[in-house]
Amino acid sequence: MAASTVGVIAAGVVLSLISMIFIFAIAASATKKSDVQNKSVLVIKLNNPIVEQQPDDWDFDFSFFGDFAETKKMGLNKILSAIQKAKTDDKIKGIFLNVAVPQASMAELKEIHDALIDFKSSGKFIIAHSDMYSPGAYYIASVADKLYLTPTGLILWKGMSAQVMYYKNLLAKLGVDVQVIRHGKFKSAVEPFMLDTMSVANREQLSLLLQALWNEYVDEIAVARNLDANSLNTYADDLMLNSDKQAVALGFVDALKYHNDVIDEIKELVGVKSDKKLNQISLMKYIENQADIEDIEDIYAENDKNDKIAIIYAEGQIIDGKSNDNSMGSITISNAIRKAADDETVKAIVLRVNSPGGSALASEVIWHEVNLARNKKPVVVSMGRYAASGGYYISCDANKIFAEPYTITGSIGVFGMVLNTEQLVENKLGINVEVVKTNKNADFGNVFRPLSETEHAYIQTQIEDIYDTFITRVADGRNMTKEQVDSIGQGRVWSAKDAVEIGIVDEIGSIQDAIDEAAKLAYIQDYKLIELPKVKNFMEQIFDNLETSIKMKKYGVLYDTYEQINNLQY
Repeated sequence: MAASTVGVIAAGVVLSLISMIFIFAIAASATKKSDVQNKSVLVIKLNNPIVEQQPDDWDFDFSFFGDFAETKKMGLNKILSAIQKAKTDDKIKGIFLNVAVPQASMAELKEIHDALIDFKSSGKFIIAHSDMYSPGAYYIASVADKLYLTPTGLILWKGMSAQVMYYKNLLAKLGVDVQVIRHGKFKSAVEPFMLDTMSVANREQLSLLLQALWNEYVDEIAVARNLDANSLNTYADDLMLNSDKQAVALGFVDALKYHNDVIDEIKELVGVKSDKKLNQISLMKYIENQADIEDIEDIYAENDKNDKIAIIYAEGQIIDGKSNDNSMGSITISNAIRKAADDETVKAIVLRVNSPGGSALASEVIWHEVNLARNKKPVVVSMGRYAASGGYYISCDANKIFAEPYTITGSIGVFGMVLNTEQLVENKLGINVEVVKTNKNADFGNVFRPLSETEHAYIQTQIEDIYDTFITRVADGRNMTKEQVDSIGQGRVWSAKDAVEIGIVDEIGSIQDAIDEAAKLAYIQDYKLIELPKVKNFMEQIFDNLETSIKMKKYGVLYDTYEQINNLQY
């Protein structure tokens, strides 16, 4: 009976998986690629989440404990490639920006912003229109030849701010004590658990960081719209951009227009009669349209003997083991670096880093592979949204480091956190925990009691040792002394501009700038680009999502907290 039961269950699971595959196959076939028509306009909305590397065409957010839904993500790499392709595509006559609230960071938007400026060099037009503009949306729209707002629409113009929640008092009420051990007064990720207000050091670094990012943003808007930077700050301070009419009067938009009026204007630019339909193709469809050709080119690029540059995407929190949807694993990224380093046809490596940090051990493992690769061929780092803490650790040994103007980097520091739930389980829950052990510290790591002085000293020693290794890696990679690194370390985060000034970044530049530098260092001109690690296939995504779903079911609303605490160190 037991064997039969197990057999039935196993068969049910297999049939369920097969059924799901058929469902997904039907869904995929329903999204037939559309050919680009003559006199087409590329429509860019940026409504989908933007990641560094394009996932498979159909990326399902599947949960075995709930429903599945299509959550298509767009790779920054494919977006930039599509805009570049559209620049020379005779069927694409211009771009219609219809962006309201893009799901991307300023660093990613900067790459798209600059790609759009390059697109305009072809002589093709860019028209922007939206019912409202978030700061990121307005930044993208500012490159347009004509920038329109729907009557009664709104532009958010108020400056930049950062908000931090502090949990110390809440945890105290619950009877939970978070024991923090760190090196670096600016290492602020742990402050919400140990303080009830922002520290002076953190307020200082956040203020300087936000001001640097805002200044960069304002300066670019001022140039794009031919406005005065000082006036733009006044408008933000006094919230003067409070109506659609003010948006026109102050020069933020060219005119107020409804969507259909903008379409009529685009028809005229394209040469389509007003009573005819305008051929529009979405950015997602345009990317998919190029997919088959690019897949063939990728296969050819991997197997030919021509010179190549490998772009390795290191995105997400750094964890031990293999990568998943939200994190980069030391095994996955190290294997990708090693593969590129050992491939004689790969002449240089561009490591695209977009990470806030994570595991100290995993960071060291990836750093080691970068170090080995650098001894074989040039390695150039391109920093995205952030390359902080462990993200900077894995970057510091490259031949050259580029950062986006809106990159946040640095955070050279270390910390650890150990929970003490003694008061919670005893006083709140009425649970008594008894321990039997062979040695004095055999239950080290027990969350039902506070750390002893010996245990605290043990962790502090580890952290000091890791910090010393960290600043040594940076000092060696950046040709600095450990004392110099320590003075700019202590967990402090830096804007890209400041990072260049203090010497932890070489230049402000895009991923294309990093690729150009890699080619220069490798003494090559004609080359092909390959991307690593390879995007996971359909079944790999299912099993990864299954593992995540199980964890989410287990930890519920505490899942995000569990993941953060489980991986934190750098």
